[in-house]
Amino acid sequence: MSQLTLLWVLPLAGAAACLALGRFGRTLTRAAALAFSAAHFALSLFVLKPFLAGGGAGLVAVGGERLAFGVSYLLAADGFSLSLIGLTAFLNLICILASWNLEVGSAYWANFLGLASALCGVFLARDLFVFYVFWEATLIPMFFIIGLWGSSGRRHAAVKFFLFTFAGSVFMLLALLALVSAHHDATGVWTWDLQALKAMPMGAAGPWVFAGLLVGFGVKIPVVPLHTWLPDAHTEAPAAGSVMLAGVMLKMGLYGLIRVAFPLFPATAEAWAPWLAGLAALNAVYGALCAMAQTDLKRLIAYSSIAHLGFCLLGVLSRTSQGLTGGGLQMINHGITTGALFLMVGFLYERSHKRGLADFGGLAVRTPWLAFFFGFATLASIGLPGLNGFVGEFMCLSGIARSAVPLLSVPFFAVAGVVGVTLAAAYALPAYQTVFWAPEGPDSVSGKVPDLDTREKVILWVLCGLMLWIGLAPQSWLTIIEPSLRSLVR
Repeated sequence: MSQLTLLWVLPLAGAAACLALGRFGRTLTRAAALAFSAAHFALSLFVLKPFLAGGGAGLVAVGGERLAFGVSYLLAADGFSLSLIGLTAFLNLICILASWNLEVGSAYWANFLGLASALCGVFLARDLFVFYVFWEATLIPMFFIIGLWGSSGRRHAAVKFFLFTFAGSVFMLLALLALVSAHHDATGVWTWDLQALKAMPMGAAGPWVFAGLLVGFGVKIPVVPLHTWLPDAHTEAPAAGSVMLAGVMLKMGLYGLIRVAFPLFPATAEAWAPWLAGLAALNAVYGALCAMAQTDLKRLIAYSSIAHLGFCLLGVLSRTSQGLTGGGLQMINHGITTGALFLMVGFLYERSHKRGLADFGGLAVRTPWLAFFFGFATLASIGLPGLNGFVGEFMCLSGIARSAVPLLSVPFFAVAGVVGVTLAAAYALPAYQTVFWAPEGPDSVSGKVPDLDTREKVILWVLCGLMLWIGLAPQSWLTIIEPSLRSLVR
Protein backbone atom coordinates (compact mmCIF):
# COMPACT_ATOMS: atom_id res chain seq x y z
CA MET A 1 0.00 0.00 0.00
CA SER A 2 1.40 3.41 -0.98
CA GLN A 3 2.09 6.15 1.53
CA LEU A 4 -0.62 8.40 0.04
CA THR A 5 -3.24 5.67 0.27
CA LEU A 6 -2.15 4.96 3.83
CA LEU A 7 -2.72 8.63 4.72
CA TRP A 8 -6.49 8.17 4.43
CA VAL A 9 -6.73 4.44 5.16
CA LEU A 10 -4.88 4.57 8.51
CA PRO A 11 -7.38 6.83 10.34
CA LEU A 12 -10.26 4.92 8.76
CA ALA A 13 -8.79 1.69 10.14
CA GLY A 14 -8.52 3.46 13.50
CA ALA A 15 -12.21 4.33 13.37
CA ALA A 16 -13.08 0.69 12.69
CA ALA A 17 -10.80 -0.43 15.52
CA CYS A 18 -12.45 1.96 17.98
CA LEU A 19 -15.90 0.63 17.10
CA ALA A 20 -14.69 -2.96 17.48
CA LEU A 21 -13.06 -2.23 20.84
CA GLY A 22 -16.06 -0.38 22.22
CA ARG A 23 -17.31 -3.47 24.05
CA PHE A 24 -14.11 -3.58 26.12
CA GLY A 25 -14.62 -0.21 27.75
CA ARG A 26 -13.69 3.45 27.41
CA THR A 27 -10.05 3.16 28.48
CA LEU A 28 -9.01 0.77 25.73
CA THR A 29 -11.06 2.59 23.08
CA ARG A 30 -9.59 6.02 23.75
CA ALA A 31 -6.09 4.51 23.92
CA ALA A 32 -6.62 3.02 20.46
CA ALA A 33 -7.88 6.38 19.19
CA LEU A 34 -4.79 8.09 20.56
CA ALA A 35 -2.47 5.47 19.06
CA PHE A 36 -4.00 5.68 15.59
CA SER A 37 -4.15 9.48 15.60
CA ALA A 38 -0.50 9.70 16.73
CA ALA A 39 0.55 7.21 14.05
CA HIS A 40 -1.38 9.21 11.45
CA PHE A 41 0.35 12.42 12.46
CA ALA A 42 3.76 10.72 12.36
CA LEU A 43 2.99 9.36 8.87
CA SER A 44 1.95 12.81 7.64
CA LEU A 45 5.29 14.23 8.83
CA PHE A 46 7.18 11.39 7.18
CA VAL A 47 5.48 11.97 3.82
CA LEU A 48 6.02 15.72 4.16
CA LYS A 49 9.74 15.37 4.93
CA PRO A 50 11.00 15.51 1.28
CA PHE A 51 9.25 18.88 0.87
CA LEU A 52 10.96 20.55 3.82
CA ALA A 53 13.90 21.62 1.64
CA GLY A 54 11.72 23.58 -0.77
CA GLY A 55 10.68 20.81 -3.13
CA GLY A 56 7.00 21.54 -2.69
CA ALA A 57 6.31 22.12 -6.37
CA GLY A 58 6.84 18.47 -7.17
CA LEU A 59 4.09 15.88 -7.00
CA VAL A 60 4.01 12.56 -5.24
CA ALA A 61 1.44 10.55 -7.18
CA VAL A 62 -0.07 7.10 -6.95
CA GLY A 63 -2.83 5.19 -8.64
CA GLY A 64 -4.39 5.65 -12.01
CA GLU A 65 -6.33 2.38 -11.88
CA ARG A 66 -9.31 2.69 -14.19
CA LEU A 67 -12.69 1.99 -12.66
CA ALA A 68 -16.14 2.34 -14.25
CA PHE A 69 -17.43 5.39 -16.20
CA GLY A 70 -14.00 6.98 -16.53
CA VAL A 71 -13.35 7.07 -12.79
CA SER A 72 -9.74 6.49 -11.76
CA TYR A 73 -8.20 5.96 -8.36
CA LEU A 74 -5.69 8.79 -8.71
CA LEU A 75 -4.03 10.43 -5.74
CA ALA A 76 -1.34 13.11 -5.78
CA ALA A 77 0.19 15.44 -3.24
CA ASP A 78 2.43 18.47 -3.21
CA GLY A 79 3.73 20.66 -0.38
CA PHE A 80 0.47 22.58 -0.10
CA SER A 81 -1.86 19.59 0.11
CA LEU A 82 0.51 17.72 2.44
CA SER A 83 0.66 20.73 4.76
CA LEU A 84 -3.14 20.62 5.05
CA ILE A 85 -2.99 16.88 5.67
CA GLY A 86 -0.41 17.51 8.39
CA LEU A 87 -2.72 20.14 9.90
CA THR A 88 -5.60 17.64 9.79
CA ALA A 89 -3.61 14.91 11.52
CA PHE A 90 -2.17 17.32 14.09
CA LEU A 91 -5.53 18.86 15.06
CA ASN A 92 -7.15 15.43 15.17
CA LEU A 93 -4.48 14.32 17.65
CA ILE A 94 -5.08 17.50 19.68
CA CYS A 95 -8.81 16.79 19.71
CA ILE A 96 -8.27 13.25 20.99
CA LEU A 97 -6.07 14.55 23.80
CA ALA A 98 -8.44 17.41 24.64
CA SER A 99 -11.38 14.97 24.88
CA TRP A 100 -9.47 12.47 27.01
CA ASN A 101 -11.58 12.86 30.17
CA LEU A 102 -14.99 13.03 28.46
CA GLU A 103 -17.47 10.29 29.27
CA VAL A 104 -18.13 9.28 25.66
CA GLY A 105 -18.45 5.99 23.84
CA SER A 106 -16.47 4.43 21.03
CA ALA A 107 -18.52 6.19 18.35
CA TYR A 108 -17.11 9.56 19.44
CA TRP A 109 -13.51 8.54 18.79
CA ALA A 110 -14.47 6.70 15.59
CA ASN A 111 -16.16 9.77 14.14
CA PHE A 112 -13.09 11.95 14.66
CA LEU A 113 -10.82 9.41 13.00
CA GLY A 114 -13.32 8.91 10.17
CA LEU A 115 -13.46 12.67 9.65
CA ALA A 116 -9.66 12.83 9.43
CA SER A 117 -9.71 10.05 6.84
CA ALA A 118 -12.25 11.81 4.61
CA LEU A 119 -10.44 15.17 4.89
CA CYS A 120 -7.16 13.59 3.83
CA GLY A 121 -8.93 12.05 0.86
CA VAL A 122 -10.18 15.48 -0.23
CA PHE A 123 -6.64 16.89 -0.16
CA LEU A 124 -5.19 13.89 -2.03
CA ALA A 125 -7.72 13.12 -4.78
CA ARG A 126 -6.95 14.18 -8.35
CA ASP A 127 -9.88 12.35 -9.87
CA LEU A 128 -12.92 14.58 -9.45
CA PHE A 129 -15.33 11.72 -8.75
CA VAL A 130 -13.09 10.42 -5.96
CA PHE A 131 -12.70 14.02 -4.77
CA TYR A 132 -16.47 14.39 -4.60
CA VAL A 133 -16.93 11.11 -2.70
CA PHE A 134 -14.42 12.16 -0.05
CA TRP A 135 -15.98 15.65 0.04
CA GLU A 136 -19.39 14.23 0.84
CA ALA A 137 -17.95 11.73 3.29
CA THR A 138 -16.78 14.56 5.55
CA LEU A 139 -20.42 15.52 6.21
CA ILE A 140 -21.33 12.26 7.92
CA PRO A 141 -18.95 12.24 10.92
CA MET A 142 -19.32 15.99 11.52
CA PHE A 143 -23.12 15.64 11.46
CA PHE A 144 -22.92 13.04 14.22
CA ILE A 145 -20.27 14.96 16.19
CA ILE A 146 -22.55 18.00 16.33
CA GLY A 147 -25.84 16.12 16.65
CA LEU A 148 -24.84 13.59 19.30
CA TRP A 149 -22.28 15.35 21.49
CA GLY A 150 -23.17 19.02 21.10
CA SER A 151 -25.05 21.43 23.34
CA SER A 152 -28.80 21.82 23.85
CA GLY A 153 -29.51 23.05 20.30
CA ARG A 154 -27.31 20.41 18.69
CA ARG A 155 -29.97 18.71 16.57
CA HIS A 156 -31.12 21.89 14.87
CA ALA A 157 -27.50 22.94 14.27
CA ALA A 158 -26.55 19.52 12.88
CA VAL A 159 -29.47 19.47 10.45
CA LYS A 160 -28.78 23.05 9.34
CA PHE A 161 -25.11 22.20 8.81
CA PHE A 162 -25.99 19.14 6.76
CA LEU A 163 -28.64 20.82 4.61
CA PHE A 164 -26.52 23.85 3.75
CA THR A 165 -23.37 21.92 2.92
CA PHE A 166 -25.24 19.14 1.10
CA ALA A 167 -27.13 21.69 -1.01
CA GLY A 168 -23.83 23.30 -1.96
CA SER A 169 -22.47 19.88 -2.87
CA VAL A 170 -25.39 19.29 -5.23
CA PHE A 171 -24.46 22.41 -7.20
CA MET A 172 -20.87 21.20 -7.31
CA LEU A 173 -21.92 17.73 -8.53
CA LEU A 174 -24.07 19.21 -11.32
CA ALA A 175 -21.13 21.36 -12.43
CA LEU A 176 -18.79 18.37 -12.46
CA LEU A 177 -21.27 16.26 -14.42
CA ALA A 178 -21.63 19.03 -17.02
CA LEU A 179 -17.85 19.26 -17.32
CA VAL A 180 -17.36 15.52 -17.71
CA SER A 181 -20.24 15.25 -20.21
CA ALA A 182 -18.81 18.06 -22.31
CA HIS A 183 -15.45 16.28 -22.37
CA HIS A 184 -17.14 13.07 -23.51
CA ASP A 185 -19.07 14.85 -26.25
CA ALA A 186 -15.88 16.44 -27.53
CA THR A 187 -13.52 13.46 -27.28
CA GLY A 188 -15.69 10.35 -26.91
CA VAL A 189 -13.83 9.53 -23.68
CA TRP A 190 -15.27 9.48 -20.17
CA THR A 191 -12.85 10.86 -17.63
CA TRP A 192 -12.90 12.60 -14.25
CA ASP A 193 -9.14 13.24 -14.26
CA LEU A 194 -8.55 16.83 -13.16
CA GLN A 195 -5.47 17.21 -15.34
CA ALA A 196 -7.27 16.02 -18.48
CA LEU A 197 -10.29 18.24 -17.83
CA LYS A 198 -8.16 21.37 -17.55
CA ALA A 199 -7.78 21.38 -21.32
CA MET A 200 -11.55 21.13 -21.91
CA PRO A 201 -13.03 24.33 -23.46
CA MET A 202 -16.59 24.89 -22.20
CA GLY A 203 -17.58 27.88 -24.32
CA ALA A 204 -20.72 29.68 -23.21
CA ALA A 205 -21.46 27.01 -20.59
CA GLY A 206 -18.19 27.69 -18.79
CA PRO A 207 -19.45 30.50 -16.51
CA TRP A 208 -22.43 28.38 -15.43
CA VAL A 209 -20.22 25.43 -14.54
CA PHE A 210 -17.83 27.75 -12.71
CA ALA A 211 -20.78 29.23 -10.81
CA GLY A 212 -21.87 25.76 -9.70
CA LEU A 213 -18.39 25.03 -8.37
CA LEU A 214 -18.31 28.43 -6.72
CA VAL A 215 -21.54 27.77 -4.81
CA GLY A 216 -20.31 24.36 -3.64
CA PHE A 217 -16.98 25.70 -2.45
CA GLY A 218 -18.43 29.01 -1.22
CA VAL A 219 -20.78 27.31 1.24
CA LYS A 220 -17.84 25.54 2.82
CA ILE A 221 -15.60 28.62 3.20
CA PRO A 222 -18.22 30.12 3.95
CA VAL A 223 -18.72 33.35 2.02
CA VAL A 224 -21.47 35.79 2.87
CA PRO A 225 -24.43 35.20 2.38
CA LEU A 226 -23.88 31.41 2.45
CA HIS A 227 -22.50 31.56 5.99
CA THR A 228 -25.54 31.30 8.27
CA TRP A 229 -25.02 27.64 9.13
CA LEU A 230 -21.57 28.26 10.64
CA PRO A 231 -22.33 30.18 13.87
CA ASP A 232 -24.99 27.66 14.89
CA ALA A 233 -22.74 24.70 14.10
CA HIS A 234 -19.85 26.15 16.11
CA THR A 235 -22.02 27.19 19.03
CA GLU A 236 -23.60 23.77 19.48
CA ALA A 237 -20.69 21.52 18.54
CA PRO A 238 -18.42 20.10 21.25
CA ALA A 239 -15.12 21.95 21.59
CA ALA A 240 -13.17 19.32 19.65
CA GLY A 241 -15.79 19.38 16.90
CA SER A 242 -15.39 23.14 16.58
CA VAL A 243 -11.62 22.68 16.32
CA MET A 244 -11.93 20.32 13.35
CA LEU A 245 -14.69 22.37 11.76
CA ALA A 246 -12.83 25.69 11.92
CA GLY A 247 -9.34 24.27 11.73
CA VAL A 248 -9.71 22.07 8.65
CA MET A 249 -13.22 21.74 7.20
CA LEU A 250 -13.56 25.44 6.38
CA LYS A 251 -10.31 25.16 4.40
CA MET A 252 -11.94 22.67 2.02
CA GLY A 253 -13.74 25.46 0.18
CA LEU A 254 -10.58 27.51 -0.37
CA TYR A 255 -8.67 24.37 -1.33
CA GLY A 256 -11.36 23.53 -3.89
CA LEU A 257 -11.06 26.99 -5.44
CA ILE A 258 -7.27 26.77 -5.60
CA ARG A 259 -7.02 23.18 -6.79
CA VAL A 260 -10.16 22.72 -8.92
CA ALA A 261 -12.22 25.78 -9.88
CA PHE A 262 -9.51 28.32 -10.77
CA PRO A 263 -7.29 25.90 -12.76
CA LEU A 264 -10.30 24.59 -14.71
CA PHE A 265 -11.65 28.06 -15.55
CA PRO A 266 -8.79 30.58 -15.33
CA ALA A 267 -10.36 33.14 -17.67
CA THR A 268 -13.72 33.09 -15.87
CA ALA A 269 -11.99 33.27 -12.50
CA GLU A 270 -10.06 36.35 -13.63
CA ALA A 271 -13.19 38.01 -15.03
CA TRP A 272 -15.14 37.37 -11.83
CA ALA A 273 -12.23 38.18 -9.51
CA PRO A 274 -13.35 41.75 -8.61
CA TRP A 275 -16.80 40.53 -7.60
CA LEU A 276 -15.35 37.66 -5.59
CA ALA A 277 -12.89 40.04 -3.97
CA GLY A 278 -15.86 42.19 -2.98
CA LEU A 279 -17.38 39.16 -1.25
CA ALA A 280 -14.04 38.45 0.47
CA ALA A 281 -13.82 42.04 1.71
CA LEU A 282 -17.43 41.78 2.88
CA ASN A 283 -16.50 38.63 4.79
CA ALA A 284 -13.62 40.41 6.51
CA VAL A 285 -15.69 43.41 7.59
CA TYR A 286 -19.12 41.82 8.11
CA GLY A 287 -17.69 38.90 10.11
CA ALA A 288 -15.84 41.31 12.39
CA LEU A 289 -18.90 43.52 12.89
CA CYS A 290 -21.04 40.50 13.76
CA ALA A 291 -18.37 39.29 16.19
CA MET A 292 -18.51 42.67 17.96
CA ALA A 293 -22.23 42.17 18.61
CA GLN A 294 -21.91 38.71 20.22
CA THR A 295 -22.32 37.96 23.91
CA ASP A 296 -21.46 34.26 23.54
CA LEU A 297 -17.75 33.45 23.33
CA LYS A 298 -18.22 30.61 20.87
CA ARG A 299 -20.36 32.67 18.50
CA LEU A 300 -17.81 35.47 18.69
CA ILE A 301 -15.01 33.15 17.60
CA ALA A 302 -17.27 31.63 14.93
CA TYR A 303 -17.89 35.02 13.32
CA SER A 304 -14.19 35.83 13.61
CA SER A 305 -13.57 32.74 11.45
CA ILE A 306 -15.74 34.25 8.72
CA ALA A 307 -13.63 37.41 8.88
CA HIS A 308 -10.30 35.57 8.83
CA LEU A 309 -11.27 33.43 5.87
CA GLY A 310 -12.14 36.62 4.01
CA PHE A 311 -8.43 37.52 4.26
CA CYS A 312 -7.48 34.09 2.93
CA LEU A 313 -9.83 34.51 -0.03
CA LEU A 314 -8.43 37.98 -0.81
CA GLY A 315 -4.95 36.53 -0.99
CA VAL A 316 -6.03 33.62 -3.19
CA LEU A 317 -7.87 35.93 -5.60
CA SER A 318 -4.85 38.19 -6.07
CA ARG A 319 -3.27 35.62 -8.42
CA THR A 320 0.13 36.70 -7.15
CA SER A 321 2.65 34.35 -5.63
CA GLN A 322 2.81 36.45 -2.47
CA GLY A 323 -0.96 36.71 -2.04
CA LEU A 324 -1.66 33.06 -2.78
CA THR A 325 1.14 31.89 -0.49
CA GLY A 326 -0.11 34.24 2.22
CA GLY A 327 -3.60 32.83 1.81
CA GLY A 328 -2.25 29.29 2.11
CA LEU A 329 -0.22 30.17 5.19
CA GLN A 330 -3.17 31.95 6.76
CA MET A 331 -5.27 28.81 6.28
CA ILE A 332 -2.78 26.98 8.50
CA ASN A 333 -2.51 29.90 10.94
CA HIS A 334 -6.27 30.09 11.35
CA GLY A 335 -6.48 26.37 12.07
CA ILE A 336 -3.91 26.61 14.85
CA THR A 337 -5.04 29.87 16.46
CA THR A 338 -8.80 29.44 16.23
CA GLY A 339 -8.44 25.81 17.24
CA ALA A 340 -6.69 26.93 20.43
CA LEU A 341 -9.40 29.51 21.17
CA PHE A 342 -12.20 26.99 20.69
CA LEU A 343 -10.41 24.51 22.93
CA MET A 344 -10.11 27.06 25.72
CA VAL A 345 -13.77 28.01 25.46
CA GLY A 346 -14.46 24.29 25.70
CA PHE A 347 -12.32 24.03 28.85
CA LEU A 348 -14.30 26.91 30.35
CA TYR A 349 -17.60 25.31 29.41
CA GLU A 350 -16.61 21.94 30.91
CA ARG A 351 -15.90 23.69 34.22
CA SER A 352 -18.84 26.11 34.38
CA HIS A 353 -21.38 25.11 31.70
CA LYS A 354 -21.38 28.79 30.69
CA ARG A 355 -20.09 30.60 27.58
CA GLY A 356 -21.50 34.12 27.92
CA LEU A 357 -19.20 37.09 28.38
CA ALA A 358 -21.29 38.28 31.31
CA ASP A 359 -20.97 34.89 33.02
CA PHE A 360 -17.36 35.53 33.91
CA GLY A 361 -15.06 38.23 35.24
CA GLY A 362 -11.82 38.34 37.12
CA LEU A 363 -10.69 34.99 35.77
CA ALA A 364 -7.11 36.20 35.41
CA VAL A 365 -6.73 36.02 39.19
CA ARG A 366 -8.39 32.62 39.58
CA THR A 367 -7.04 30.96 36.40
CA PRO A 368 -3.74 32.67 35.49
CA TRP A 369 -2.62 29.95 33.09
CA LEU A 370 -5.89 30.05 31.15
CA ALA A 371 -5.67 33.86 31.06
CA PHE A 372 -2.12 33.68 29.69
CA PHE A 373 -2.89 31.19 26.92
CA PHE A 374 -6.17 32.86 25.97
CA GLY A 375 -4.46 36.25 25.77
CA PHE A 376 -1.62 34.82 23.69
CA ALA A 377 -4.00 33.22 21.18
CA THR A 378 -6.13 36.39 21.06
CA LEU A 379 -3.09 38.50 20.16
CA ALA A 380 -2.15 35.98 17.45
CA SER A 381 -5.70 36.07 16.12
CA ILE A 382 -5.75 39.86 15.73
CA GLY A 383 -2.41 39.87 13.91
CA LEU A 384 0.12 41.10 16.45
CA PRO A 385 3.57 41.35 14.79
CA GLY A 386 5.78 38.49 15.91
CA LEU A 387 2.91 35.99 15.96
CA ASN A 388 1.54 33.88 13.12
CA GLY A 389 -1.54 35.92 12.24
CA PHE A 390 0.48 38.97 11.23
CA VAL A 391 2.54 37.19 8.58
CA GLY A 392 -0.42 35.67 6.73
CA GLU A 393 -2.57 38.79 6.81
CA PHE A 394 0.29 41.02 5.66
CA MET A 395 1.06 38.74 2.70
CA CYS A 396 -2.62 38.57 1.70
CA LEU A 397 -3.05 42.35 1.80
CA SER A 398 0.27 42.91 0.01
CA GLY A 399 -0.71 40.42 -2.68
CA ILE A 400 -4.10 42.00 -3.35
CA ALA A 401 -2.51 45.48 -3.50
CA ARG A 402 0.00 44.28 -6.12
CA SER A 403 -2.41 42.16 -8.16
CA ALA A 404 -2.16 42.42 -11.94
CA VAL A 405 -5.81 41.40 -12.32
CA PRO A 406 -7.82 44.43 -13.52
CA LEU A 407 -9.62 46.30 -10.69
CA LEU A 408 -8.12 44.14 -7.93
CA SER A 409 -5.22 46.44 -7.13
CA VAL A 410 -7.50 49.41 -6.44
CA PRO A 411 -7.13 50.61 -2.83
CA PHE A 412 -10.66 49.59 -1.83
CA PHE A 413 -9.90 45.90 -1.25
CA ALA A 414 -6.69 46.50 0.70
CA VAL A 415 -8.36 49.23 2.74
CA ALA A 416 -11.28 46.89 3.51
CA GLY A 417 -8.77 44.33 4.73
CA VAL A 418 -7.09 46.91 6.97
CA VAL A 419 -10.52 47.83 8.38
CA GLY A 420 -11.09 44.14 9.11
CA VAL A 421 -7.78 43.96 10.98
CA THR A 422 -8.74 47.00 13.06
CA LEU A 423 -12.16 45.59 13.85
CA ALA A 424 -10.56 42.31 14.95
CA ALA A 425 -8.88 44.14 17.79
CA ALA A 426 -12.16 45.93 18.53
CA TYR A 427 -14.04 42.68 19.23
CA ALA A 428 -11.30 40.38 20.54
CA LEU A 429 -9.60 42.58 23.13
CA PRO A 430 -12.80 43.82 24.87
CA ALA A 431 -14.06 40.23 25.06
CA TYR A 432 -10.79 39.11 26.64
CA GLN A 433 -10.88 42.04 29.08
CA THR A 434 -14.48 41.29 30.08
CA VAL A 435 -13.88 37.61 30.78
CA PHE A 436 -10.48 37.78 32.46
CA TRP A 437 -9.96 41.26 33.91
CA ALA A 438 -13.32 42.96 34.49
CA PRO A 439 -14.85 42.84 37.98
CA GLU A 440 -17.08 39.88 38.66
CA GLY A 441 -20.78 40.58 38.12
CA PRO A 442 -23.66 39.30 40.24
CA ASP A 443 -24.15 36.28 37.96
CA SER A 444 -20.46 35.44 37.59
CA VAL A 445 -19.42 31.80 37.92
CA SER A 446 -15.69 32.57 37.95
CA GLY A 447 -15.35 31.38 41.53
CA LYS A 448 -16.23 27.85 40.44
CA VAL A 449 -13.66 27.66 37.64
CA PRO A 450 -10.36 25.86 38.42
CA ASP A 451 -7.25 26.53 36.39
CA LEU A 452 -5.87 24.30 33.65
CA ASP A 453 -4.49 20.88 34.48
CA THR A 454 -1.18 19.53 33.18
CA ARG A 455 -2.65 17.84 30.10
CA GLU A 456 -4.42 21.02 29.03
CA LYS A 457 -1.31 23.14 29.61
CA VAL A 458 0.79 20.84 27.42
CA ILE A 459 -1.76 21.04 24.60
CA LEU A 460 -1.85 24.84 24.74
CA TRP A 461 1.93 25.19 25.07
CA VAL A 462 2.26 23.26 21.80
CA LEU A 463 -0.36 25.37 20.01
CA CYS A 464 1.02 28.68 21.26
CA GLY A 465 4.55 27.54 20.47
CA LEU A 466 3.49 27.00 16.86
CA MET A 467 1.95 30.49 16.75
CA LEU A 468 5.25 31.96 17.90
CA TRP A 469 7.35 29.78 15.60
CA ILE A 470 5.40 30.75 12.47
CA GLY A 471 5.40 34.39 13.52
CA LEU A 472 9.17 34.56 14.07
CA ALA A 473 10.33 32.10 11.39
CA PRO A 474 7.64 31.99 8.68
CA GLN A 475 10.13 30.98 6.01
CA SER A 476 10.42 27.52 7.54
CA TRP A 477 6.73 27.07 6.72
CA LEU A 478 6.63 29.03 3.47
CA THR A 479 9.37 26.77 2.12
CA ILE A 480 6.88 23.90 2.16
CA ILE A 481 3.89 25.55 0.50
CA GLU A 482 5.32 28.34 -1.64
CA PRO A 483 6.77 26.28 -4.55
CA SER A 484 3.52 24.42 -5.22
CA LEU A 485 1.38 27.58 -4.93
CA ARG A 486 3.79 29.50 -7.16
CA SER A 487 3.40 26.78 -9.80
CA LEU A 488 -0.38 27.19 -9.57
CA VAL A 489 -0.01 30.93 -10.22
CA ARG A 490 2.03 30.18 -13.33
